[in-house]
Amino acid sequence: MKIPIKNFLKITKKKVVITIIFPIIAILILFSFFVFDEILGLGGNTIVNTVCAFEEYLYNFILLPLNFVDSDFTQPIIFKIAIILIPIWWYFLSCVSIFIKEKRRKR
Repeated sequence: MKIPIKNFLKITKKKVVITIIFPIIAILILFSFFVFDEILGLGGNTIVNTVCAFEEYLYNFILLPLNFVDSDFTQPIIFKIAIILIPIWWYFLSCVSIFIKEKRRKR
């Protein structure tokens, strides 16, 4: 079964909603660092450090285009391009997640 690229990238309500969820997830991940460390006082716990490390990897994956830019030494135009690529990356992630979900449903 071949999926044309046009159908894969077609803008739908479901993909837009998932695209909007990605920045919310990133904010919740940052907030959970604060909750674990400052509010609950679990900063030195091994399990919490493992969870925070996983959350950090997830956060870096969500903001992947920004990880390739060093804000101190990069020209402003490249930094702006990276900022523009972030929503495109989120949309691509939503397209992939919908595709995987539909493929699993057909099995």
